[in-house]
Amino acid sequence: TVVVVRQASVMIIERWGRFHAVYKPGFHFIIPFMETARCINWRCMEVRNNSSSREIVTLVTDRIDLREHVIDFGRQHVITHDTVEMYIDALVYFRIVDARLAVLEIQNLPDAVELLTQATLRNVISNMTLDDTFSSREKINHQLLQKMRNDAERWGVEVTRVEIFNLDPANDVKEAMEKQIKAERERRAMVLQADGVRQSRVIRSRGDAAKLIFDAVGKAKAAINDSKGRATEKELNADAQAKSLTYISQNLKDKNIRAVDYLTAINYLKTLSKLDGNKTNAVLLPTKTVEDVATILGEQNLAK
Repeated sequence: TVVVVRQASVMIIERWGRFHAVYKPGFHFIIPFMETARCINWRCMEVRNNSSSREIVTLVTDRIDLREHVIDFGRQHVITHDTVEMYIDALVYFRIVDARLAVLEIQNLPDAVELLTQATLRNVISNMTLDDTFSSREKINHQLLQKMRNDAERWGVEVTRVEIFNLDPANDVKEAMEKQIKAERERRAMVLQADGVRQSRVIRSRGDAAKLIFDAVGKAKAAINDSKGRATEKELNADAQAKSLTYISQNLKDKNIRAVDYLTAINYLKTLSKLDGNKTNAVLLPTKTVEDVATILGEQNLAK
């Protein structure tokens, strides 16, 4: 009998019921009655006409496909380390590297890979808490891949990738998680609001303190400038009075009249103009001053 093995496929040939050879892609002869092709149970997932529905096809074939296969074994019920029930969807990618072992060492390879994945997945999840399962998907995938490889190698299979693509906890757990997340968000909002109020008060108090300091510095500078202005005013007045006295003294020197007597007379005349007839004011002056004032007044009358 003539058989043609296609690319990426092989056939297991038995002679008188014992393993004889592995026929690789190409043209081969099979001796009738003496040689037979060993058949295996296989299954695959088919999606027809690009629809969203999928169908699992089970078949018995004597061709062993060496391409990479994927198994989607649906939702798996697992329990975490903190006794929380959840469902996990996973995909397993594998390929056959030794067709003889895949046929002769295991009775149903797809079912064996699926059950191995389920058992390993339950074992990994049972050692993790609920929070760890949601935050450590890459860790779960890595542990599954490492633990499955050793067992799969005995069957001539290489597990290339394990992917967790859905974690679905129970409804009551979902509600509890949503409440926890809501409470955590409210707590963070309250903390941020309180921190904002605190920072606002700190900034405001710093501003008030700076304002008081600037006001105090401004008042101090104003007081200093006022004092300096008053001192300058007094100095100028004193200088003006000193110059006036010097000028008066120089003009009255020839008339034998003291400057103080002249100034007293001037103030006397100003005081007389302000006196009220109903009031009596007594002014005590030295005799010499009165005489000099009289002399000055007499001279002024003569001058008129």
